[in-house]
Amino acid sequence: MSAAVPRLLPLLLLPMVLSPPPAALAANILAFMPMPLKSHIGGFQPMFEELARRGHNVTVVSSFPMVNRSVPNYTDVDVTPEKGLPEINVMDLIDLNFVTSVINRWFFARILSAQMEHATLIDFLKSEDNSFDLVMVESFLQEYTVAIGHKYNAPVINLSPAMVWVSASKWLHLPSTFSYVPDCCIGVTDDMSFTERLKNTIVGLVEMFVEDYLYIPMIKATMSKHFAYVGWQSRPTLEQMLNNVSLTLMNAYHAVGVCRPHLPGVIEVGGMHIKEPKPLPKDLQDYIDSATNGVIYFSFGSITNLSNLPKEKLSSFLNAISRLKEKVIIKWVPDKSIKLPQNVKVGSWLPQNDILAHPNVKLFITHGGLHSIEEAVYNAKPVIGIPFFADQHSNLRLVEKIGYGKLITFGEITEESFGNAIEEVLSNPAFKNKAMSQSRVYRDQPMNPLDRAIYWIEYVIRNDGAQYLKAESIGLNTAQYFLFDVTLFLLLMTAIFAWLGYRGIVKVSSKCKAH
Repeated sequence: MSAAVPRLLPLLLLPMVLSPPPAALAANILAFMPMPLKSHIGGFQPMFEELARRGHNVTVVSSFPMVNRSVPNYTDVDVTPEKGLPEINVMDLIDLNFVTSVINRWFFARILSAQMEHATLIDFLKSEDNSFDLVMVESFLQEYTVAIGHKYNAPVINLSPAMVWVSASKWLHLPSTFSYVPDCCIGVTDDMSFTERLKNTIVGLVEMFVEDYLYIPMIKATMSKHFAYVGWQSRPTLEQMLNNVSLTLMNAYHAVGVCRPHLPGVIEVGGMHIKEPKPLPKDLQDYIDSATNGVIYFSFGSITNLSNLPKEKLSSFLNAISRLKEKVIIKWVPDKSIKLPQNVKVGSWLPQNDILAHPNVKLFITHGGLHSIEEAVYNAKPVIGIPFFADQHSNLRLVEKIGYGKLITFGEITEESFGNAIEEVLSNPAFKNKAMSQSRVYRDQPMNPLDRAIYWIEYVIRNDGAQYLKAESIGLNTAQYFLFDVTLFLLLMTAIFAWLGYRGIVKVSSKCKAH
Protein backbone atom coordinates (compact mmCIF):
# COMPACT_ATOMS: atom_id res chain seq x y z
CA MET A 1 0.00 0.00 0.00
CA SER A 2 2.89 2.30 0.82
CA ALA A 3 4.28 1.78 -2.69
CA ALA A 4 1.03 3.12 -4.15
CA VAL A 5 1.30 6.42 -2.31
CA PRO A 6 3.99 7.92 -4.61
CA ARG A 7 1.91 7.01 -7.65
CA LEU A 8 -1.23 8.54 -6.15
CA LEU A 9 0.50 11.70 -4.92
CA PRO A 10 0.28 13.59 -8.26
CA LEU A 11 -3.46 12.80 -8.40
CA LEU A 12 -3.93 14.01 -4.84
CA LEU A 13 -2.12 17.26 -5.61
CA LEU A 14 -3.88 17.81 -8.95
CA PRO A 15 -6.93 19.64 -7.49
CA MET A 16 -4.60 22.01 -5.65
CA VAL A 17 -2.66 22.74 -8.82
CA LEU A 18 -5.76 23.24 -10.93
CA SER A 19 -7.64 25.31 -8.35
CA PRO A 20 -7.44 28.98 -9.25
CA PRO A 21 -6.10 31.39 -6.64
CA PRO A 22 -8.69 33.40 -4.70
CA ALA A 23 -10.24 36.05 -6.89
CA ALA A 24 -8.68 39.48 -6.48
CA LEU A 25 -10.75 41.51 -4.05
CA ALA A 26 -11.88 44.79 -5.60
CA ALA A 27 -14.35 46.87 -3.65
CA ASN A 28 -15.84 50.36 -3.87
CA ILE A 29 -14.67 52.05 -0.68
CA LEU A 30 -15.70 55.44 0.69
CA ALA A 31 -13.47 57.30 3.14
CA PHE A 32 -15.63 60.05 4.62
CA MET A 33 -13.37 62.52 6.49
CA PRO A 34 -14.67 65.98 5.54
CA MET A 35 -13.49 67.89 8.61
CA PRO A 36 -10.55 70.31 8.12
CA LEU A 37 -8.24 68.51 10.57
CA LYS A 38 -5.01 67.83 8.70
CA SER A 39 -3.30 65.76 11.38
CA HIS A 40 -6.34 63.47 11.58
CA ILE A 41 -6.47 62.53 7.92
CA GLY A 42 -2.67 62.52 7.61
CA GLY A 43 -2.33 59.33 9.62
CA PHE A 44 -4.77 57.47 7.37
CA GLN A 45 -3.95 58.98 3.95
CA PRO A 46 -1.29 56.32 3.15
CA MET A 47 -3.90 53.64 3.83
CA PHE A 48 -6.38 55.16 1.36
CA GLU A 49 -3.68 55.33 -1.31
CA GLU A 50 -2.50 51.77 -0.65
CA LEU A 51 -6.05 50.44 -0.97
CA ALA A 52 -6.28 52.11 -4.39
CA ARG A 53 -2.92 50.67 -5.45
CA ARG A 54 -4.18 47.21 -4.53
CA GLY A 55 -7.08 47.51 -6.95
CA HIS A 56 -9.89 48.94 -4.82
CA ASN A 57 -11.87 51.93 -6.04
CA VAL A 58 -11.38 54.49 -3.29
CA THR A 59 -13.35 57.73 -2.95
CA VAL A 60 -12.06 60.15 -0.33
CA VAL A 61 -14.24 63.03 0.86
CA SER A 62 -11.86 65.43 2.60
CA SER A 63 -10.55 68.97 2.94
CA PHE A 64 -7.09 67.82 1.85
CA PRO A 65 -7.18 66.50 -1.74
CA MET A 66 -4.00 65.34 -3.44
CA VAL A 67 -1.93 68.13 -4.96
CA ASN A 68 0.20 67.74 -8.11
CA ARG A 69 -0.05 63.95 -8.09
CA SER A 70 -2.57 61.21 -8.68
CA VAL A 71 -3.11 57.54 -7.82
CA PRO A 72 -5.11 55.19 -10.08
CA ASN A 73 -8.49 54.14 -8.68
CA TYR A 74 -8.40 57.07 -6.23
CA THR A 75 -11.02 59.83 -6.43
CA ASP A 76 -10.96 63.02 -4.36
CA VAL A 77 -14.14 64.83 -3.40
CA ASP A 78 -12.77 68.22 -2.38
CA VAL A 79 -14.69 69.87 0.46
CA THR A 80 -12.03 72.37 1.51
CA PRO A 81 -13.81 75.19 3.38
CA GLU A 82 -14.66 77.96 0.97
CA LYS A 83 -13.11 80.56 3.29
CA GLY A 84 -9.96 78.51 3.66
CA LEU A 85 -8.81 76.30 6.49
CA PRO A 86 -9.57 77.82 9.91
CA GLU A 87 -6.71 79.30 11.91
CA ILE A 88 -6.38 78.21 15.52
CA ASN A 89 -4.61 80.33 18.12
CA VAL A 90 -3.19 77.73 20.48
CA MET A 91 -2.74 80.36 23.19
CA ASP A 92 -6.53 80.25 23.64
CA LEU A 93 -6.31 76.51 24.44
CA ILE A 94 -3.18 76.23 26.54
CA ASP A 95 -4.71 76.84 29.97
CA LEU A 96 -7.76 74.54 29.78
CA ASN A 97 -8.32 72.49 32.93
CA PHE A 98 -9.34 68.85 32.95
CA VAL A 99 -13.12 69.55 33.02
CA THR A 100 -13.15 72.36 30.45
CA SER A 101 -11.02 70.18 28.16
CA VAL A 102 -14.07 67.91 27.80
CA ILE A 103 -16.66 70.67 27.49
CA ASN A 104 -14.43 72.49 25.00
CA ARG A 105 -14.54 69.40 22.77
CA TRP A 106 -18.32 69.74 22.64
CA PHE A 107 -18.03 73.38 21.51
CA PHE A 108 -15.40 72.32 18.98
CA ALA A 109 -17.85 69.70 17.65
CA ARG A 110 -20.39 72.45 17.04
CA ILE A 111 -17.80 74.43 15.08
CA LEU A 112 -16.87 71.36 13.06
CA SER A 113 -20.50 70.69 12.16
CA ALA A 114 -20.55 73.94 10.14
CA GLN A 115 -18.47 72.05 7.57
CA MET A 116 -21.61 70.06 6.71
CA GLU A 117 -22.96 73.22 5.02
CA HIS A 118 -20.32 72.93 2.28
CA ALA A 119 -22.10 72.91 -1.10
CA THR A 120 -20.07 69.98 -2.48
CA LEU A 121 -20.73 67.99 0.67
CA ILE A 122 -24.46 68.66 0.48
CA ASP A 123 -24.54 67.51 -3.15
CA PHE A 124 -22.56 64.38 -2.33
CA LEU A 125 -24.91 63.39 0.49
CA LYS A 126 -28.00 64.01 -1.63
CA SER A 127 -26.70 62.14 -4.67
CA GLU A 128 -28.04 58.66 -5.38
CA ASP A 129 -25.46 57.94 -8.09
CA ASN A 130 -22.88 56.27 -5.85
CA SER A 131 -22.65 52.77 -4.46
CA PHE A 132 -20.11 51.57 -1.89
CA ASP A 133 -19.23 48.18 -0.45
CA LEU A 134 -17.52 49.68 2.60
CA VAL A 135 -17.58 53.02 4.37
CA MET A 136 -14.83 54.44 6.58
CA VAL A 137 -15.61 57.41 8.82
CA GLU A 138 -13.90 59.41 11.51
CA SER A 139 -16.34 59.70 14.40
CA PHE A 140 -14.20 62.10 16.50
CA LEU A 141 -16.65 64.84 17.56
CA GLN A 142 -18.74 63.96 14.48
CA GLU A 143 -20.50 60.75 15.46
CA TYR A 144 -23.26 61.58 12.97
CA THR A 145 -20.97 60.49 10.12
CA VAL A 146 -21.80 56.86 10.98
CA ALA A 147 -25.16 57.43 9.26
CA ILE A 148 -23.48 57.31 5.87
CA GLY A 149 -23.09 53.56 6.36
CA HIS A 150 -26.88 53.30 6.47
CA LYS A 151 -27.21 55.47 3.36
CA TYR A 152 -25.12 53.01 1.35
CA ASN A 153 -26.17 49.88 3.25
CA ALA A 154 -22.49 49.12 3.81
CA PRO A 155 -20.35 47.98 6.75
CA VAL A 156 -18.69 50.84 8.64
CA ILE A 157 -15.09 51.09 9.82
CA ASN A 158 -14.36 53.74 12.41
CA LEU A 159 -11.07 55.64 12.06
CA SER A 160 -9.83 56.90 15.41
CA PRO A 161 -7.16 59.66 15.27
CA ALA A 162 -5.70 58.57 18.64
CA MET A 163 -6.25 56.10 21.45
CA VAL A 164 -10.01 55.86 21.91
CA TRP A 165 -11.31 57.81 24.88
CA VAL A 166 -14.34 56.94 27.03
CA SER A 167 -16.82 58.60 24.66
CA ALA A 168 -15.79 56.21 21.88
CA SER A 169 -15.03 53.25 24.17
CA LYS A 170 -18.62 53.07 25.38
CA TRP A 171 -19.97 52.63 21.83
CA LEU A 172 -17.40 49.92 21.17
CA HIS A 173 -17.95 48.38 24.62
CA LEU A 174 -14.21 48.56 25.05
CA PRO A 175 -13.01 48.25 28.68
CA SER A 176 -11.90 51.72 29.76
CA THR A 177 -11.14 51.39 33.45
CA PHE A 178 -10.49 54.83 34.92
CA SER A 179 -7.77 53.64 37.28
CA TYR A 180 -5.24 52.99 34.51
CA VAL A 181 -6.75 53.94 31.12
CA PRO A 182 -6.23 57.71 30.85
CA ASP A 183 -8.24 60.21 28.89
CA CYS A 184 -5.75 61.33 26.27
CA CYS A 185 -6.51 65.04 26.64
CA ILE A 186 -6.14 65.73 30.38
CA GLY A 187 -2.38 65.37 30.66
CA VAL A 188 -2.06 62.13 32.64
CA THR A 189 -0.43 58.79 31.92
CA ASP A 190 -1.45 55.26 32.84
CA ASP A 191 0.56 55.61 36.08
CA MET A 192 -1.72 57.99 37.98
CA SER A 193 -1.60 59.50 41.44
CA PHE A 194 -4.78 59.63 43.54
CA THR A 195 -5.53 63.16 42.31
CA GLU A 196 -4.99 62.13 38.69
CA ARG A 197 -7.21 59.08 39.09
CA LEU A 198 -9.88 61.36 40.57
CA LYS A 199 -9.62 63.72 37.59
CA ASN A 200 -9.66 60.82 35.13
CA THR A 201 -12.72 59.33 36.84
CA ILE A 202 -14.64 62.61 36.78
CA VAL A 203 -13.85 63.09 33.08
CA GLY A 204 -14.77 59.46 32.37
CA LEU A 205 -18.11 59.74 34.13
CA VAL A 206 -18.89 62.98 32.25
CA GLU A 207 -18.13 61.27 28.94
CA MET A 208 -20.00 58.10 29.87
CA PHE A 209 -23.20 59.63 31.22
CA VAL A 210 -23.43 63.45 31.16
CA GLU A 211 -22.66 63.82 27.45
CA ASP A 212 -25.66 61.59 26.62
CA TYR A 213 -27.90 64.45 27.82
CA LEU A 214 -25.88 67.52 26.75
CA TYR A 215 -23.76 66.50 23.75
CA ILE A 216 -25.42 63.58 21.95
CA PRO A 217 -28.71 65.50 21.33
CA MET A 218 -26.66 68.12 19.44
CA ILE A 219 -25.03 65.36 17.35
CA LYS A 220 -28.43 63.80 16.62
CA ALA A 221 -29.80 67.17 15.52
CA THR A 222 -26.88 67.60 13.11
CA MET A 223 -27.48 64.10 11.75
CA SER A 224 -31.18 64.79 11.19
CA LYS A 225 -30.42 68.07 9.43
CA HIS A 226 -27.65 66.97 7.08
CA PHE A 227 -28.19 63.25 6.51
CA ALA A 228 -31.71 63.42 5.05
CA TYR A 229 -31.08 61.07 2.12
CA VAL A 230 -33.59 58.77 0.41
CA GLY A 231 -34.63 56.11 2.90
CA TRP A 232 -33.32 57.85 6.00
CA GLN A 233 -36.66 57.19 7.73
CA SER A 234 -35.64 53.54 8.25
CA ARG A 235 -32.38 54.58 9.89
CA PRO A 236 -31.63 53.03 13.30
CA THR A 237 -30.85 55.32 16.22
CA LEU A 238 -27.43 56.94 16.44
CA GLU A 239 -26.59 54.70 19.38
CA GLN A 240 -27.51 51.56 17.46
CA MET A 241 -25.42 52.55 14.45
CA LEU A 242 -22.41 53.36 16.62
CA ASN A 243 -22.78 49.98 18.33
CA ASN A 244 -22.90 48.34 14.92
CA VAL A 245 -19.52 49.58 13.65
CA SER A 246 -17.63 46.59 12.24
CA LEU A 247 -14.06 47.61 13.05
CA THR A 248 -12.08 50.45 14.59
CA LEU A 249 -8.63 51.30 13.24
CA MET A 250 -6.81 53.31 15.89
CA ASN A 251 -4.00 55.67 14.99
CA ALA A 252 -2.01 54.63 18.06
CA TYR A 253 0.54 52.05 19.12
CA HIS A 254 1.33 50.96 22.65
CA ALA A 255 5.09 51.55 22.22
CA VAL A 256 4.39 55.30 22.16
CA GLY A 257 1.21 55.19 24.21
CA VAL A 258 -0.30 53.00 26.90
CA CYS A 259 -1.19 49.33 27.15
CA ARG A 260 -4.92 48.76 27.54
CA PRO A 261 -7.35 45.95 26.74
CA HIS A 262 -8.77 45.80 23.22
CA LEU A 263 -11.46 43.66 21.65
CA PRO A 264 -10.68 41.85 18.37
CA GLY A 265 -12.47 44.60 16.45
CA VAL A 266 -10.10 47.37 17.62
CA ILE A 267 -6.73 47.39 15.84
CA GLU A 268 -3.71 49.59 16.54
CA VAL A 269 -2.30 50.94 13.26
CA GLY A 270 -0.30 53.96 14.43
CA GLY A 271 2.69 54.86 12.26
CA MET A 272 1.21 54.15 8.82
CA HIS A 273 2.45 57.54 7.64
CA ILE A 274 6.10 56.68 8.37
CA LYS A 275 8.08 55.64 5.30
CA GLU A 276 11.69 54.79 4.73
CA PRO A 277 13.62 58.08 4.44
CA LYS A 278 14.02 59.69 1.04
CA PRO A 279 17.02 61.76 -0.05
CA LEU A 280 16.83 65.29 1.34
CA PRO A 281 16.76 68.37 -0.89
CA LYS A 282 20.37 69.42 -1.61
CA ASP A 283 20.28 72.56 0.56
CA LEU A 284 19.06 70.59 3.58
CA GLN A 285 21.44 67.72 2.93
CA ASP A 286 24.43 70.05 2.72
CA TYR A 287 23.32 72.00 5.78
CA ILE A 288 22.98 68.89 7.96
CA ASP A 289 26.10 67.18 6.59
CA SER A 290 28.21 70.25 7.33
CA ALA A 291 27.12 70.51 10.98
CA THR A 292 30.25 69.37 12.82
CA ASN A 293 28.43 69.55 16.17
CA GLY A 294 25.19 68.07 14.95
CA VAL A 295 21.71 69.44 14.23
CA ILE A 296 18.61 70.12 16.32
CA TYR A 297 15.25 69.95 14.54
CA PHE A 298 12.53 72.25 15.93
CA SER A 299 8.88 72.01 14.83
CA PHE A 300 5.58 72.76 16.51
CA GLY A 301 3.52 71.02 13.82
CA SER A 302 0.93 72.29 11.37
CA ILE A 303 -1.19 74.37 13.77
CA THR A 304 1.14 76.18 16.19
CA ASN A 305 2.86 79.17 14.59
CA LEU A 306 5.87 80.51 16.49
CA SER A 307 4.94 84.03 15.35
CA ASN A 308 1.72 83.84 17.39
CA LEU A 309 3.55 83.18 20.66
CA PRO A 310 4.09 85.97 23.20
CA LYS A 311 7.22 87.96 22.27
CA GLU A 312 9.03 87.16 25.51
CA LYS A 313 8.60 83.41 24.92
CA LEU A 314 9.79 83.66 21.33
CA SER A 315 12.81 85.65 22.50
CA SER A 316 13.56 82.95 25.07
CA PHE A 317 13.62 80.32 22.33
CA LEU A 318 15.81 82.33 19.96
CA ASN A 319 18.22 83.59 22.61
CA ALA A 320 18.81 80.09 23.97
CA ILE A 321 19.29 78.74 20.43
CA SER A 322 21.79 81.47 19.57
CA ARG A 323 24.13 80.18 22.31
CA LEU A 324 24.20 76.61 20.95
CA LYS A 325 27.13 75.16 19.04
CA GLU A 326 24.70 72.93 17.11
CA LYS A 327 22.91 74.05 13.97
CA VAL A 328 19.11 74.35 14.28
CA ILE A 329 16.41 73.79 11.64
CA ILE A 330 13.04 75.38 12.49
CA LYS A 331 9.73 74.82 10.69
CA TRP A 332 8.68 78.45 10.59
CA VAL A 333 8.24 81.48 8.36
CA PRO A 334 9.28 84.39 10.60
CA ASP A 335 8.35 88.00 10.15
CA LYS A 336 11.02 90.00 8.31
CA SER A 337 11.49 92.13 11.43
CA ILE A 338 12.79 89.12 13.39
CA LYS A 339 16.53 88.67 13.42
CA LEU A 340 17.42 84.99 13.37
CA PRO A 341 20.54 83.56 15.03
CA GLN A 342 23.31 82.62 12.61
CA ASN A 343 22.98 78.91 13.42
CA VAL A 344 19.31 78.76 12.36
CA LYS A 345 17.75 77.64 9.07
CA VAL A 346 13.98 77.99 8.60
CA GLY A 347 11.42 76.63 6.15
CA SER A 348 7.65 76.74 5.68
CA TRP A 349 7.52 73.04 4.88
CA LEU A 350 10.16 70.51 5.81
CA PRO A 351 10.34 66.71 5.25
CA GLN A 352 10.27 65.96 8.96
CA ASN A 353 10.71 62.19 8.92
CA ASP A 354 13.54 62.40 6.38
CA ILE A 355 15.31 65.01 8.53
CA LEU A 356 14.89 62.97 11.72
CA ALA A 357 16.30 59.92 9.94
CA HIS A 358 19.62 61.69 9.32
CA PRO A 359 22.28 60.45 11.79
CA ASN A 360 23.60 63.97 12.33
CA VAL A 361 20.30 65.11 13.89
CA LYS A 362 20.78 64.87 17.65
CA LEU A 363 17.55 66.25 19.15
CA PHE A 364 13.92 66.93 18.24
CA ILE A 365 12.12 69.89 19.86
CA THR A 366 8.39 69.30 19.40
CA HIS A 367 4.90 70.24 20.52
CA GLY A 368 4.18 66.57 21.22
CA GLY A 369 1.72 65.77 18.44
CA LEU A 370 1.18 62.04 18.02
CA HIS A 371 2.72 61.81 14.55
CA SER A 372 5.79 63.73 15.68
CA ILE A 373 6.28 61.44 18.67
CA GLU A 374 5.90 58.37 16.44
CA GLU A 375 8.52 59.71 14.02
CA ALA A 376 10.88 60.58 16.89
CA VAL A 377 10.61 57.05 18.29
CA TYR A 378 10.92 55.41 14.88
CA ASN A 379 14.13 57.33 14.20
CA ALA A 380 15.49 56.97 17.76
CA LYS A 381 15.71 60.70 18.48
CA PRO A 382 15.54 62.10 22.02
CA VAL A 383 12.88 64.74 22.55
CA ILE A 384 12.24 68.04 24.29
CA GLY A 385 8.51 68.65 24.32
CA ILE A 386 6.48 71.81 24.90
CA PRO A 387 2.77 70.87 24.80
CA PHE A 388 -0.09 73.24 23.97
CA PHE A 389 -3.42 71.38 23.82
CA ALA A 390 -5.33 68.14 23.19
CA ASP A 391 -3.25 64.97 23.62
CA GLN A 392 0.12 66.71 23.47
CA HIS A 393 0.61 66.96 27.24
CA SER A 394 -0.21 63.28 27.80
CA ASN A 395 2.03 62.24 24.91
CA LEU A 396 4.98 64.10 26.39
CA ARG A 397 4.35 62.86 29.91
CA LEU A 398 4.63 59.37 28.48
CA VAL A 399 7.91 60.40 26.82
CA GLU A 400 9.22 61.47 30.21
CA LYS A 401 7.91 58.33 31.87
CA ILE A 402 9.69 56.09 29.36
CA GLY A 403 12.83 58.23 29.55
CA TYR A 404 13.75 59.43 26.06
CA GLY A 405 12.94 63.10 26.57
CA LYS A 406 11.92 66.01 28.77
CA LEU A 407 8.69 67.98 29.02
CA ILE A 408 8.67 71.73 29.68
CA THR A 409 5.32 73.41 30.21
CA PHE A 410 4.83 76.61 28.25
CA GLY A 411 4.54 78.67 31.42
CA GLU A 412 7.96 77.43 32.60
CA ILE A 413 9.75 78.51 29.42
CA THR A 414 12.57 80.97 29.97
CA GLU A 415 15.84 81.38 28.14
CA GLU A 416 17.57 79.61 31.00
CA SER A 417 15.11 76.71 31.44
CA PHE A 418 14.98 76.03 27.70
CA GLY A 419 18.76 76.15 27.34
CA ASN A 420 19.28 73.92 30.38
CA ALA A 421 16.84 71.32 29.02
CA ILE A 422 18.69 71.19 25.69
CA GLU A 423 22.03 70.85 27.48
CA GLU A 424 20.72 68.05 29.72
CA VAL A 425 19.21 65.94 26.95
CA LEU A 426 22.23 66.34 24.64
CA SER A 427 24.85 65.69 27.33
CA ASN A 428 23.18 62.78 29.14
CA PRO A 429 23.55 59.60 27.05
CA ALA A 430 20.64 57.98 28.94
CA PHE A 431 18.15 59.91 26.78
CA LYS A 432 19.69 58.72 23.49
CA ASN A 433 20.08 55.17 24.78
CA LYS A 434 16.43 55.04 25.81
CA ALA A 435 15.38 56.50 22.45
CA MET A 436 17.30 53.73 20.68
CA SER A 437 15.78 50.95 22.81
CA GLN A 438 12.28 52.37 22.37
CA SER A 439 12.85 52.55 18.61
CA ARG A 440 13.72 48.84 18.57
CA VAL A 441 10.48 48.09 20.42
CA TYR A 442 8.45 50.25 18.03
CA ARG A 443 9.94 48.68 14.91
CA ASP A 444 9.70 45.09 16.22
CA GLN A 445 6.20 44.32 14.90
CA PRO A 446 5.02 41.09 13.22
CA MET A 447 3.44 43.16 10.43
CA ASN A 448 3.96 46.79 9.51
CA PRO A 449 1.02 49.06 10.44
CA LEU A 450 -0.06 49.74 6.85
CA ASP A 451 -0.25 46.04 5.92
CA ARG A 452 -2.08 45.35 9.18
CA ALA A 453 -4.69 48.01 8.38
CA ILE A 454 -5.20 46.74 4.82
CA TYR A 455 -5.56 43.14 6.02
CA TRP A 456 -8.34 44.02 8.47
CA ILE A 457 -10.17 46.27 6.01
CA GLU A 458 -10.24 43.48 3.44
CA TYR A 459 -11.19 41.02 6.19
CA VAL A 460 -14.32 43.08 6.92
CA ILE A 461 -15.18 43.16 3.20
CA ARG A 462 -14.61 39.40 2.76
CA ASN A 463 -16.70 38.54 5.80
CA ASP A 464 -19.75 40.75 5.22
CA GLY A 465 -19.01 43.22 7.98
CA ALA A 466 -17.44 40.69 10.41
CA GLN A 467 -20.01 41.41 13.10
CA TYR A 468 -18.54 38.68 15.29
CA LEU A 469 -15.53 40.90 16.10
CA LYS A 470 -17.72 42.68 18.66
CA ALA A 471 -18.47 41.51 22.19
CA GLU A 472 -22.00 40.50 23.18
CA SER A 473 -21.77 43.19 25.85
CA ILE A 474 -23.18 45.56 23.23
CA GLY A 475 -26.61 44.12 24.06
CA LEU A 476 -26.30 45.01 27.74
CA ASN A 477 -27.48 48.23 29.34
CA THR A 478 -25.33 50.11 31.85
CA ALA A 479 -26.82 48.35 34.88
CA GLN A 480 -26.27 44.93 33.31
CA TYR A 481 -22.76 45.74 31.98
CA PHE A 482 -21.46 46.87 35.37
CA LEU A 483 -23.44 44.16 37.22
CA PHE A 484 -25.35 46.78 39.20
CA ASP A 485 -28.44 44.54 39.05
CA VAL A 486 -26.51 41.48 40.22
CA THR A 487 -24.77 43.47 42.95
CA LEU A 488 -28.09 44.84 44.18
CA PHE A 489 -29.59 41.34 44.17
CA LEU A 490 -26.65 39.91 46.13
CA LEU A 491 -26.77 42.76 48.65
CA LEU A 492 -30.50 42.23 49.04
CA MET A 493 -30.05 38.49 49.54
CA THR A 494 -27.26 39.14 52.03
CA ALA A 495 -29.47 41.56 53.93
CA ILE A 496 -32.39 39.08 53.96
CA PHE A 497 -30.23 36.19 55.19
CA ALA A 498 -28.60 38.45 57.77
CA TRP A 499 -32.02 39.53 59.00
CA LEU A 500 -33.32 35.96 59.10
CA GLY A 501 -30.18 34.88 60.93
CA TYR A 502 -30.58 37.69 63.39
CA ARG A 503 -34.25 36.82 63.96
CA GLY A 504 -33.29 33.17 64.44
CA ILE A 505 -30.63 34.05 67.02
CA VAL A 506 -33.07 36.33 68.87
CA LYS A 507 -35.73 33.61 68.90
CA VAL A 508 -33.32 30.96 70.19
CA SER A 509 -31.97 33.37 72.80
CA SER A 510 -35.49 34.14 74.00
CA LYS A 511 -36.27 30.43 74.42
CA CYS A 512 -33.05 29.88 76.39
CA LYS A 513 -33.90 32.72 78.73
CA ALA A 514 -37.43 31.28 79.22
CA HIS A 515 -35.92 28.02 80.44
